Amino acid sequence: MQAPVETPQSFWQLWNKWRIQLIRYGNQLKKRWWVLVLVLSVTLCGSAYYVSQLPPSFASSGRMMVAGQIRLAEGGTASYNEEFVNFFGTQLELMQSGEVRKRAEARALALHPELKPEPINLIVGQLPRTSIFIIRTTGTNPAYTQAYLDACMDEYISTKKEMRSQKSDTTTAAIQDELVRLEKEMASRDDQVHEFQKKNNLGFLREEGNSAGLYLAQLNRQLADLKTEYDLLKLLDLDQNVTREPSITAQDGSLRKDNPLANIGPLSEYQRAKQQLQVFRAEREDFSRYLRPKHPTIVTLDEAIARGEKLLASFREQSIEALQNRRESIRLQIENMENVIKEWDTKALDLSKRIAEYDRLKSNGERLKSQYERLLANLRSIDVTKNLDQDTISILERATPANSTHPLLQAVLFKGFMVGLLLSVAILFVMDKLDDRVSSFVEFRSHFPEHVLGEIPQEDVTGESALLQREDLRHGLLESFSTLRSSLVFLPTDGKRPRTIMITSAAPSEGKTTIAANFAVTLAFAGAKVLLIDADLRRGRIHGLFGVARGRGLSEVLCQRATWREAVVPTNVENLHLIPRGKALSHPAEYLLGKLTDNLLRETSEEYDYVILDSAPVMVADDALSLAPKTDGVIFVIRFAQSSVRQSRHAIEVLKHRQVNLIGIVCNDVKASEGEYGYGAYDHYSDRYRDLD
Repeated sequence: MQAPVETPQSFWQLWNKWRIQLIRYGNQLKKRWWVLVLVLSVTLCGSAYYVSQLPPSFASSGRMMVAGQIRLAEGGTASYNEEFVNFFGTQLELMQSGEVRKRAEARALALHPELKPEPINLIVGQLPRTSIFIIRTTGTNPAYTQAYLDACMDEYISTKKEMRSQKSDTTTAAIQDELVRLEKEMASRDDQVHEFQKKNNLGFLREEGNSAGLYLAQLNRQLADLKTEYDLLKLLDLDQNVTREPSITAQDGSLRKDNPLANIGPLSEYQRAKQQLQVFRAEREDFSRYLRPKHPTIVTLDEAIARGEKLLASFREQSIEALQNRRESIRLQIENMENVIKEWDTKALDLSKRIAEYDRLKSNGERLKSQYERLLANLRSIDVTKNLDQDTISILERATPANSTHPLLQAVLFKGFMVGLLLSVAILFVMDKLDDRVSSFVEFRSHFPEHVLGEIPQEDVTGESALLQREDLRHGLLESFSTLRSSLVFLPTDGKRPRTIMITSAAPSEGKTTIAANFAVTLAFAGAKVLLIDADLRRGRIHGLFGVARGRGLSEVLCQRATWREAVVPTNVENLHLIPRGKALSHPAEYLLGKLTDNLLRETSEEYDYVILDSAPVMVADDALSLAPKTDGVIFVIRFAQSSVRQSRHAIEVLKHRQVNLIGIVCNDVKASEGEYGYGAYDHYSDRYRDLD
């Protein structure tokens, strides 16, 4: 059989768990509010007593503010600027620093030797949305407290001046050292420039560099033309080369086209022979139209054509050789031109390097000069600022006369209040943990995994609760017992359904008697024939709920002084009969263990649909444990906010050890906000239902 898969708790389940836990803590606070009041009172009284035992103290206060400064800008202009830099935190720490306090103590003793030094508490703060500092001192001697505060403000300003002067001197020395270094480096750079100018004619270098660049450009163009001509000679055949004209760049950069290939050597003869042969062939073609092949003119022309073809073949070989010679000549020109270009590239590169070296030396000199002038201006600005000697913070109010005060009163009382609050919460938490009474359904579920048959809601009544009526206005209560009845009627079971049912609890006053009576009434409302037996032979009180005389009851039946039929009493509820307790017995367990009890349960179950027995509590006497195994099932009652988890758990385990059929648990006195069914909303639901009718 596959084990059931546990699903994680939803958000609302977790929220309900925490909400109920908070309600539990709220109930604890309502019941034990005196713990909180008592602990807070003790801690506050202790704090007040502690403050009262402290020696008298005196407080003096003074004020300092952030002032503006006259700033000298470049060009000799001056302007007044406020200090906007957020440096207040640093100044607060400086005012409270050990160095300032040590110097203030020495200054106060120097100005007032008659005063005796003592520990002083110094507090520095800042007024909100202002640039004003408030300084407060506290001590046991009012005169020394005031003198110490004045000394603190004076020494703080003196420390600021010394820091500014020291910083100015340090900065001035660093700038002067840097100026000396720059002067030496500038002199070295000037020497390098002069040495370079001695070795190189700067004007000649620039002119020669420009000329070399132009000449290189011309050579590159000529080299490109030669390469083009060389490639054409390789790609074109003889006839194509004869008919084209080469384009060669002249020395001045213009294109020269006065050197056709047809005018070079045998190429011209080849072209003339080719033209002459074409003329002979054209004439023969014209004469062949009207002359026979053997005609002397035709024969003469054939002979001339044959001689022309031989001559053309001879000139062709000579022309091909001439083209090869020209191609080789151009190749040699290309190689020579490339060598010349390499030489001029090297020469131009050397010229460029020397010009770049001069420009670099000159640029470094100008950069050093600019840096030197900027540092010199900064040095003059620092001297001017140092001579002006302006303070951003000045004394606004001197120390006031020291007045008697208790500076620790509020702080000590607040600490006492917090300690008392935490201590009282801890005490309430411990008391809550020691109190194991069930207070919520979630808490109940964590201790009792048994089946829950029903939840009886809490009633706002004083004294004994009245029994249910058919048209009872306590709708939530009526519905809860109807649910309990349905849980029993539709109880899943393999054997016969329980008909003799005992209702019990762990301890008295948990509501088992009222639940047994109302449960029996609810079954009778459904048309079942029910017999309710008061089996609590010590303190049974069901007869009082139904308003019948105690008379003869179960005790008389067990003592054989009456039959159970004689002890049955009708009630004002149709189909419901009652056997009251009868006379109290001192040892009921001995009677309940006898066969008379077995006969009673057997006979009554044959005549009634349900037999409900209200027994004594399990943990009080052995009565319930003697009777429970004889019944078909037991319903156990747990009352919220009263039943002990430990006792109830132990009572259930004892019942299980007696082989009792525990049908389930009924939760009594459940608040509407804590239950699972929400019977508290039934009144609203019922009203809406009547409105629809």
